[in-house]
Amino acid sequence: MAAITFIMFNLVDASLTRVALAMGATEANPLLMSTGGNILVKGLVAAGVVLILYWLQKEKVLRPLNFMFFAIILWNLAVYGIMAFSRVGYAMSSQ
Repeated sequence: MAAITFIMFNLVDASLTRVALAMGATEANPLLMSTGGNILVKGLVAAGVVLILYWLQKEKVLRPLNFMFFAIILWNLAVYGIMAFSRVGYAMSSQ
């Protein structure tokens, strides 16, 4: 279950990153800057991490990683909300 959650959280993160990049944000993760929020790449990287952790018999690491990604998703939602509201404010002030 933790493995599926980890992959799903990565896909949600990629989706939110893609939206934020379209709104003018920048990717904070230097390892994924060149992917541009590519959902397929992010999903494959997450699946690879899961496979490596299971191969090394370190799958218990997935639980804290899931908490970390949940925090990242909350951060992305906050950034998305701030950017969306700042654009609304800009649109209202330019009328």
